[in-house]
Amino acid sequence: MSNDTPRTSRTGRARRALAAVTSGGLRILVDLLAVSLWVLFLTLWFLENGWPRWAFYSLLLGGVGLYVALTAAWIDGERENRDEPK
Repeated sequence: MSNDTPRTSRTGRARRALAAVTSGGLRILVDLLAVSLWVLFLTLWFLENGWPRWAFYSLLLGGVGLYVALTAAWIDGERENRDEPK
């Protein structure tokens, strides 16, 4: 009977670790897809219109910065909800 508690505790930790790795991997894939689509959109748009390169890079960095600012707020909200006692 005394061996049941550590095994259950290890199983719970393993599940949480797997969930964290899966969540992190999924988040990286979504971020990669979003940034790749933004780069593709801007590249095609600027090639079609022949606008200057400095404007391309400004919009590229501004868009990625905005994306990071918005998604960082979502991630911080998830952490706060997870840390609250139930």
